[in-house]
Formats: sequence, C-alpha cells, structure tokens
Amino acid sequence: MQKMRTAAFLVLFLAVLLAGGPGASRQVIAQDGGPELAHLVLDVINDGDARINRMDWDVNAFAPLFPATSVRESDYIDISGRTTLTILCADLTLIEQRGSEVPRCQPYPAVAAFYYVDDPSWSGPDAPVTVVVSSPDAAGIPPEVRNPSAYSLDPLTDDEMAQVAGAVGTITGLGVSPEAQAFALSSYYRGQGMIFDSLAALLVLPDLGCSERRPFVDPPAGIERPLVQSPALYVRLGEIFQVLGQNEDALRYYRCATELAETVGDPANTALAYARQANLMEDSEQATQFYQVAIDNYMSLGALASANTMLEICGSRNCTLPY
Repeated sequence: MQKMRTAAFLVLFLAVLLAGGPGASRQVIAQDGGPELAHLVLDVINDGDARINRMDWDVNAFAPLFPATSVRESDYIDISGRTTLTILCADLTLIEQRGSEVPRCQPYPAVAAFYYVDDPSWSGPDAPVTVVVSSPDAAGIPPEVRNPSAYSLDPLTDDEMAQVAGAVGTITGLGVSPEAQAFALSSYYRGQGMIFDSLAALLVLPDLGCSERRPFVDPPAGIERPLVQSPALYVRLGEIFQVLGQNEDALRYYRCATELAETVGDPANTALAYARQANLMEDSEQATQFYQVAIDNYMSLGALASANTMLEICGSRNCTLPY
C-alpha cells in the first residue's frame, strides 16, 4: 500500500504560521499544501433540515449537515423549516444562521483559529510528531495516549501561553453547550499543535461512542443531530489518533464514522472516512476496495477533484471513475 501512498499530495504537518494576536496559530495542521481557514458548525437545532453543498461539488449535490462539520466561505448551506445553525467563525465570532446561504462569517479574518482538514489525500505525519504543551511536564496527558514518552514536547512560551489563554477564554465564554464548547476547544488546540489537549477535550464528552469500552454509536433518531452522533466528530477523533501514530485507534474511529455516515445517508463523510481508512491500510486489496468506495461517493456529489485525487493514489489499474 506504500506505493499507492507515494502518489498522494505532500502534506505539511504542524506548519509554522507567523500570525500574531489572540488565537494566532503558531502551528497548524495544513493539508494539500497549506492551511485554508474554516468555520465550525457547533449545533444543528432542527425543525426541518440542514444540508451542505461544498464549493467544489456539483451545484445540485447536497449532503446532510451535522455538528462538527467544517465549512468554508463558499460552501453553501441549505436550511428548511425553522432549523437554526450555531456556527463558530474562524475569528471566534459566534453566529446563528437561519437562512440558506454561505456562512455569514468574516471571510478574511486577520487571524484564523480553525482550518479546513477534509483533504482526502491526507495520510498522516511523515516525521516524528512534536506536540505543543502548556508546561514541560505535559501534565494531564489522556490515558488513551499509549506511549507519551514517544513524542517530542514543545512548551509554549509566555507570550504564546497568553495568546492561547485569550482564545480559550473567548471560547469558554460563548455560552454554548458543553458538547459544542468541547469540540470548539479541541479544534482550536489541534490548530495549535496541542494534540494531547485536543484529544482530552473530546474524550470527556458524555455518550461518546467508538471507544474500546463502547465500540458503537447509535444513529440519530428523527431530525435530531447531536454532536456525539455526528460522523464528522468520529473522523476528527480518528485523525487525532492518527497524528499520534495510534493507527489501530484511528481505524476504530474511522470505521465508526463510516458505519454512521452510511446509516444516515451522508456520502461526504462516507467518502472521507473510507479514504482515511484506505490511506492507513497495509492490505493493498482492501485499500483498493476502500478507495473505490470513496471515489464512488465523491462522484455521487460531483466532487471530481477529490475523486481524481483518490484515483491517483489508488492507480487507474486498480480503481475507476464511475460514469
């Protein structure tokens, strides 16, 4: 499977971003050559429906919109009934959106707290991971991190600590639900390279599924879309474990995301979760099968660029574009 991976776009992990001010990312997870800012859907309060059409999909293609989804400035959100979205913008401004339109966030903030991380070609860090920590002793490492001594630690400076504290204070003062706050904090910490903190923020979520003790997730009932029943959440958890090199844990979360996304009819997260699994697999035959499923789901959305990326990694002798 390594031969397939060499065709993937190079991914820069923990790239340095020299922006200043509260919420500035000293290190961000950049995909597809560089960071692209994004806004976070924290909550979907349904009285109808919410869907998303990404800017690189067919104009008539939509997927269900769940909490934990990252949206870019040109991604179109379709809302029906009295559905309300709570969106945390990249500049940490909180908005409620009730109409069908692109996110009503500042498109070019001076400093961005969140970045788009849905590049299907991403296959994890190519070098040993350095984890940014708030103190040299790295207190509070989650027990789910199996070998903390395997990572190099990079303590925040006093100035960086003040910046992080300012952004964290803004997020904790938003007045959102504990679940939404946890996801926002995790996303912010991830953007800072604070991977231990990013993971810890999510593992305390009540009713979190896909763990070793609770290896399943019940699909949402009716029109309700809780965070802990969002396929996007489990993709993000898989990515964090993959950053840490704990690939078995990552695969468990990706499998959960796949099952959940397929159950709720979400081709976007189905495609991404299959791509993430395929990029980790050593079994080339199974990886090929998973790449093909990802391609098929991306093509169902008219996401030709993502489908072609998967085809390039898989190889035209192994995978095909459906017509």
